[in-house]
Amino acid sequence: MATEHFQRGQVIFRENDKSKEAYFIVSGLIEISINTSHGVQSLAQIGPGEIFGEMGMIMDRPRSATATALENTTLETIAETDFEQQIIQRSDRLHVYLATLFERIRRTDLLLTTTTNATVPLVTKPKPAKEPVFRVKIRSHYDETGLDHPPVEKTITKLPFRIGRTYFDTAVSSLARNDLSIEEPHPYQLSRNHCEIDFEHGHFVLRDRGSKLGSWVNSEHVSVDAGCITSLLKTGENKIIFGNADSPHRYTITIEELE
Repeated sequence: MATEHFQRGQVIFRENDKSKEAYFIVSGLIEISINTSHGVQSLAQIGPGEIFGEMGMIMDRPRSATATALENTTLETIAETDFEQQIIQRSDRLHVYLATLFERIRRTDLLLTTTTNATVPLVTKPKPAKEPVFRVKIRSHYDETGLDHPPVEKTITKLPFRIGRTYFDTAVSSLARNDLSIEEPHPYQLSRNHCEIDFEHGHFVLRDRGSKLGSWVNSEHVSVDAGCITSLLKTGENKIIFGNADSPHRYTITIEELE
């Protein structure tokens, strides 16, 4: 496999380009985006160990999305003749590939089934003289809601930060992409792939991942059924409810801008 280096903001390939190879991310961060009736929409941000660009190559079709480096990135290119040997026959890469693929399908399905959302279209903005630095924390309130669940208090150190119900089926747990897995008895308020916290276009957001009941963000309902799958998070404290409005899964997400 050949190694290629891309600078921040550089496009690896564009939607409708001819597909010649797939890519394995050695280091850096890639955004996958598509054009929709609502404008350009981000499908995913993927990092080291993940694979992209394989579908068009395998199916001999033009690229279905655009891939852009969000930071300086190193990629290994994988030709079609090498794909089976480098990915399918390597269990470590195959599990990562399948998890990435399922997450991509879920995000695409959300965009196709949601009529409106709060995602800000991609806009080219001048880079600020000094980029702000933030501390983001998430804290549960199970002591107030009475749910028998260990308290949760985390500082979020990676994005997207994915939240969902714990997988108890070990046969599929390896495909889980959750950074915070919450145990819950039936009837469920949380979905296995419930939501995620991310940073896009200068704002922190909470984005639904196709959950059944959605979430409440500062009293705003975020779900496919509500027609809004993304909500902006403000600096300071954000009141979050995972599930119905009366769900015991109440959290605070605190965003602090550091000097």
